[in-house]
Amino acid sequence: MLLVAAYFGDIAQVALTIVAVFLVVVSINAYRRRSEGRYFALALAFISLCGISTSTLVLEFYVGLGPDIVQTAEMYLIPSLELVMVGSFLVSLLWSSRFKRFPRAITLVVVLGIMVAAGYASTITIQQPGSGATCAKPTDGFLIVVNSLGFNNSAAHGAPAQSWPILSVPDNSDVVIAVCNTYQQPVGFQVAYYLQNPIERIQPGQTLVVSFTTNQTGTFDIYCDVFSSIHLYLQSGELMVT
Repeated sequence: MLLVAAYFGDIAQVALTIVAVFLVVVSINAYRRRSEGRYFALALAFISLCGISTSTLVLEFYVGLGPDIVQTAEMYLIPSLELVMVGSFLVSLLWSSRFKRFPRAITLVVVLGIMVAAGYASTITIQQPGSGATCAKPTDGFLIVVNSLGFNNSAAHGAPAQSWPILSVPDNSDVVIAVCNTYQQPVGFQVAYYLQNPIERIQPGQTLVVSFTTNQTGTFDIYCDVFSSIHLYLQSGELMVT
């Protein structure tokens, strides 16, 4: 069901991007025919919408983006474009024909919108790995922190080409794992053979604690079955049972 939902979600995102591009073309042509502030504001709003939908589409489909790019897009670019879009839509709705003699007014509004967006972006603090009171290591257990670099900074350890994190336990032992999600999107956490069904989904800011008893030796994959921008970095963990 999750795969079906993700498929239709991707189709919807592609459709939204196509519609946004069409609206940009229409609104720009309208402004060229009638150079009024309301049409300029409407064109700016649709350009912002196109930027939002395109950025989201890239984040969803191109999972090989570097973590810094993903973080910048989600924390700064997309929220700023959303603020500019909303402000421009409001200006276009409230614009009166008597303002057409004052084209500089729309420029002032745009500048103010950019300033507000910049101010909003400057107040955002990027959450660091392990931050948050809930990211506590269980007694005699393991702590896995999810951030823009994957499971316990797996991208910095060469994921997905290199295995990370690697948990080593003896057979016939009780295993407790706390998975703390400090990322901005939901992620999944699965362990082959030991923890596969149902799919464990962790919302942003939440911690999942799982436990099981090992009864089979070998190396078992730790991975994620919930699609996100960092999905590629969440596929190379290992549980080694000896």
